[in-house]
Amino acid sequence: MNTNVAKPRKVAIIGASGAYGTGILARAEELGIEAVVVTRSPHKFKNVKPTTTVVETQLDDETKLTEAFTGCNGVISALGDDRKKRPKTHNLPHVWAAMKAAGVTKYIGMGSGPMMMPGETPGRFQRTIHPLLRVLKLFGVDFLEQNEWERDSLLTGTNGADGLTWVLTRPVRPTQTPFVGAHVHKNERGPIDCSIYDHGDFCLYCVASNDWNKLAPHVSSGPQPVT
Repeated sequence: MNTNVAKPRKVAIIGASGAYGTGILARAEELGIEAVVVTRSPHKFKNVKPTTTVVETQLDDETKLTEAFTGCNGVISALGDDRKKRPKTHNLPHVWAAMKAAGVTKYIGMGSGPMMMPGETPGRFQRTIHPLLRVLKLFGVDFLEQNEWERDSLLTGTNGADGLTWVLTRPVRPTQTPFVGAHVHKNERGPIDCSIYDHGDFCLYCVASNDWNKLAPHVSSGPQPVT
């Protein structure tokens, strides 16, 4: 991220130890942005910079979440889509409730490359992978369930997502190569590889600005009209 463009003063990050969360936190620290890492595993964040605060809590503890979110410009969630633990279904309603209690309305979430939005034309990757996903779903294996639950909640303002201004990123394959430049218009499908640092830049930018439409790959925004 160019330091001359919009950046938030303070953000809360959930899932900061995961593949993409690592890139988000790294860029926040490099840019001098105050980061509040909300985690159940504080031992994973022993070497953070002074600009980072680590808050230990379960993600269903709305009181602690509200305290952690207070004063933040937005919340970035890099929660995974584990089909057995269902982290989004179990935790995001509490996260969204705590955001509103703290007066924070900007939410940046993460889906996945195969996930589609209403009216969207699939790219080559989606056309390739969706037949396989449909077959797996017939056998009770739904790889998109958690991501689509988050998407639908945001689109319809249900499960506590009402009143939020949001962006869902949909990266496909993370790389740790700094800045591969995978930035294209929102209605086009960009390169399969997306650097976790590019993605981190974009998430941080989205917290500070609504003018993101032509700046990043694989994204969707809301609120959107329900059709």
